[in-house]
Amino acid sequence: MSRSGSTCCLRGCSAWRSRPSSSRRKLTGTGTRQIFLLLIPAAACTLVLATPITRLVYQRGAFGTDSTDLVAEALFWFSFSLPFAGVNLLLTRTFFSLQRPWLPTGLGAATLVINLVVALALYRPFGVAGIVIGTAVASAAMTAGQAYYLRRELGGRLEGAETLRAVARMLVAAAALAAVAYLVWRGLDDVLGRSLPAQIVSVGSGLTAGIAVYGVAVLALRVTEAEQIRDLVRARLRRSG
Repeated sequence: MSRSGSTCCLRGCSAWRSRPSSSRRKLTGTGTRQIFLLLIPAAACTLVLATPITRLVYQRGAFGTDSTDLVAEALFWFSFSLPFAGVNLLLTRTFFSLQRPWLPTGLGAATLVINLVVALALYRPFGVAGIVIGTAVASAAMTAGQAYYLRRELGGRLEGAETLRAVARMLVAAAALAAVAYLVWRGLDDVLGRSLPAQIVSVGSGLTAGIAVYGVAVLALRVTEAEQIRDLVRARLRRSG
């Protein structure tokens, strides 16, 4: 999802290099919010259903409950880095479209050091979680660094206030997603048990219900990027009909 969005932004910024920087700032801000709109719910799903998802996908034979617990713990903490990783891809490609590839390259090297330092500091007290927290911290630092330098490159703010307001609404909707997904999964898990078909039904139903609630919530909260997707889908359906 983030790769598709960043590719569109790359083409847009490349095509608009002769246009005012305000157009490119707006494109980057909109792209950032679209990626958050899609990846925040993905992160919420893997946060709240880390263990059921890992069990369903991997727990076969030699991959037992201990392995599931270890991988689920890593997945839980990795979820915090997921939205930042998507935005980083968008911002990096924006730098490439401006023919400034060395800025994100230098930032990437710096965040590797941050990742290493945090992982080494947290590994002993937290185990595998400490390593993955290092990845999340480095990813967030990369987002902040790229946004700072891209703002300078484009000569103004990147609609930061608008993005923060939209993300706050998305987080409210994601909290509803997480609650519904967990409750639906837990109810079906208790009733159906943990055979492979039962896990597919319980995990799949939880994710489906949670995503549906998220979609309704972001539209009810008037998230502009969600309304754009809704209008696009409606237009496509009218043309195909």
